[in-house]
Amino acid sequence: MAKTLDESKLRSRHRNAYIALYIVGGLTLLLGLTAELGRVEALLQLFGSGWVVAVEGAILVLLGYFTMGGSLLALGIAIGLYGVDAILTVLGGAFAGVWVRALVLFFLIRGFMALRELKRRQTVAASLGSPSTGVTRTEPSLPPQDHPTTS
Repeated sequence: MAKTLDESKLRSRHRNAYIALYIVGGLTLLLGLTAELGRVEALLQLFGSGWVVAVEGAILVLLGYFTMGGSLLALGIAIGLYGVDAILTVLGGAFAGVWVRALVLFFLIRGFMALRELKRRQTVAASLGSPSTGVTRTEPSLPPQDHPTTS
């Protein structure tokens, strides 16, 4: 039987996903700009082009922003982009950062599953008219009836 997670745990996993995107994207953007603008030869040899790395970092930060807003599409694109980057890095022979990349992918995938579940619960609650969504179901009110008064 599947373990049901409470909403705070799901929100925490969603938050971890976009924070991971902000951290990885920000560091990647910073390293790419440092390599190009600072003409750091060691980084330029590692990256080839710092501009490409900086653009990849900016894209990850942007995807983190949309993920923070609840976009499953943005988080899915981020998982795909980061996954392809991780595979290409391993195929290129760089095994040093493979554990960090696996950890980031772990957070992104858990965040995706959590966000999907949150959206599913929100849809179900909206269709049932749960008060937690701000939509309430009320019984139709009866019109006031005129009662003859006896005097």
